[in-house]
Amino acid sequence: MKPPEQIETERLILRKPRLDDAPAVFLGWVQDPEVTHFLTWRPHENIGQTESMLARAITEWDGDARFHFMITLKNSDLIGRIQLHIEGHRAELGYVMNKSFQGRGYMTETVRAIIDWAFQQPNIYRVYATTSVDNIASQCVMEKAGMLQEGLLRKYIIHPNISDEPRDSYIYAIVK
Repeated sequence: MKPPEQIETERLILRKPRLDDAPAVFLGWVQDPEVTHFLTWRPHENIGQTESMLARAITEWDGDARFHFMITLKNSDLIGRIQLHIEGHRAELGYVMNKSFQGRGYMTETVRAIIDWAFQQPNIYRVYATTSVDNIASQCVMEKAGMLQEGLLRKYIIHPNISDEPRDSYIYAIVK
């Protein structure tokens, strides 16, 4: 099952990535150490890294498991990205947003839209995501989107911008 290439919300358009997104993505967040602090990859040092990341994201749309959406305001400003990874009856989310647009409810609106689409699919029963125990903003996004904290995953993931050792994460989920 594939999601639509575009999902519209009240204020946003979530759409399939394009290679010409690279300059806005590079300037907007992938090179920003504050934004990438809790992510599983290091900040991009050049636009070539961003172009490669986008090329992989576009190619993954040819499969049936990983779908990246660029998050744009309806006026077309590119403000972030969310990934949907479908695993049988489950769907996992991961997301990032330009810090200039954080704190306005855009990511909560985005997560809610992806959950709504997922639960319209007859075979998806669970949407989940993990986040660092220190990433309060991400925890708030998930809670506002209706997800519940299910537990602590000890030494779960490496956040290379913080440490080379695995760190604890919370797992959040919502089920239909």
